[in-house]
Amino acid sequence: MNMSSRLIINCGSSGITVAVLSAQSGRLQIEKFVSEPLHCDCLKDKEWLAAVGVALKKLVQAHKISGKATFIIPGSQILTKIIKIPKVEAARRTQTIVFEAQQKIPYSVNELVWDSQIIGDDGVEMEVLFIACKADTIKEFSNAVTAAGLTFEAIRAATVLDYNALEFAYSDLNEDALVINMGACSTNFLFRDADGLFARNIALGGNTLTQNIAESLNKSFPQAEAIKCNAFNGEAVPVDGATTDTNKEALESCADAFMRRLGQEITRSIVHYKRQKKAPGPLRILLTGRGARLQGFAEYLRATQNSEVEYLDPLQGVTSGNGVTHDPEALRLEVSEIVGEACGGFLSKAVTVNLLPKETQTEIRFAAKKPFFILSAACLALAPWPAFLGFKGIVSAHREQAEQVRNQVEPFLTDQAKIEQNMQRALAISKSIQRVEGLVESKSNWIQFFAELQDSLTQAEDVWLDDLKVDRRQTAGDGPSYSVVLNGQMLVREIDAGIDRQLLTSRIKMLQSSFETSVFVTGSQLSSIKWTKLNEGLNVLPFTINLAVNTAKSL
Repeated sequence: MNMSSRLIINCGSSGITVAVLSAQSGRLQIEKFVSEPLHCDCLKDKEWLAAVGVALKKLVQAHKISGKATFIIPGSQILTKIIKIPKVEAARRTQTIVFEAQQKIPYSVNELVWDSQIIGDDGVEMEVLFIACKADTIKEFSNAVTAAGLTFEAIRAATVLDYNALEFAYSDLNEDALVINMGACSTNFLFRDADGLFARNIALGGNTLTQNIAESLNKSFPQAEAIKCNAFNGEAVPVDGATTDTNKEALESCADAFMRRLGQEITRSIVHYKRQKKAPGPLRILLTGRGARLQGFAEYLRATQNSEVEYLDPLQGVTSGNGVTHDPEALRLEVSEIVGEACGGFLSKAVTVNLLPKETQTEIRFAAKKPFFILSAACLALAPWPAFLGFKGIVSAHREQAEQVRNQVEPFLTDQAKIEQNMQRALAISKSIQRVEGLVESKSNWIQFFAELQDSLTQAEDVWLDDLKVDRRQTAGDGPSYSVVLNGQMLVREIDAGIDRQLLTSRIKMLQSSFETSVFVTGSQLSSIKWTKLNEGLNVLPFTINLAVNTAKSL
């Protein structure tokens, strides 16, 4: 591999593709391209990760692969969101992205490895591409890569790399376009317009069709997969040792049902895109991915979407070296994400989010600089010797000067008590400054605290807050004491069977316990539950909860 070459490994749901690409003068050349299928249930994360580890080891040993690599993980493992945030300064941007993303994703941000990229800015709001993956998945994936003897350069998300490939291969494209990438476990919809992109991933892929065929023909999943691949490659469809019209009709029926279902999702995505972007639908649809070989799918889309439909050709501007033996037509359907990653350096608006954990990126940067540190340390270790030999002859003169300095310092020692007194005053002033800094920090803490309260109320269901008050008081000797008083109500849905006070009290106490999990709360007290409204026939139960605030956190 020459100095300008890159090793890119696409870890898909059903197979791993390894490519070595070199870049020169804005063009790419594929020097090597090999693949290995995965034998697992790709919908089960544990099985997929284990199969990836086995396949990587096999590829490394069989094809002598080594060095740094950029890895691509499939859309079925990725969470992709387009969010809008107020335009804020860079220092507050990460905090704002986290807050907005938390409202739109089903996981806690702390459970994810994520990255983001600004893809739009109208001066008032910023449009942000938010890409995330479960931290546990990234950790186990990293272990599999390390066990295979490879090192990381970056981890990319397959859901957005088709955008780079489209911009690279179709640089003169002036119309809105939709790229549909059909994989084994999921299908990715990527909308491209003049302002940027919009992405959506659905859990509907080639394995869905395979499962339908297996159920229709009463076959195992591997048998159905073989039947599907043979049929869509133009070969016979052997079932129980024979080819029958009935089996062919069943296969076509499964394919038609799959296309209708996928077509509905495409229509739904286009409608959502129009609503979000306030723009007309895409004029061109481009198909890619191994699942796009489904016979009749392009024709079905032309008829149902009234759009120009063709197959994406990411190999425009790309040449193949002697190490590539794949059929060009098959290669076009499998290489779009790899080309999208390789061409990122050529594009002004490339998507380059990296799901490699920040600490791992720091370690990689440090490892790259380690040889320079060792050389610098060696030079630093040798540097004092000439100076030491030169200064050795004037040691006696320094001793005399030291004695003179000691005599000059003697009068200042008498002022030591005054110096210590000034130090105490300085410490008191420092504490005052820290309290002021705490007020500055409290703004972001309030945002996090409100988000935690919202999560607790959402989990409790049928509960809302009417009032929130902060009680700050100074206590003698122990410093300040803070508490937050929450006044809220609970909706009581079933009141005809009688009021179960014990059950309702238990629900409020569970909400109280949920509040206590916040890092800003050290304890709580259920001050009151007012049963008056229930007794009067209203289906609401007012309550008051006092939260003792952690004084170590700024609120």
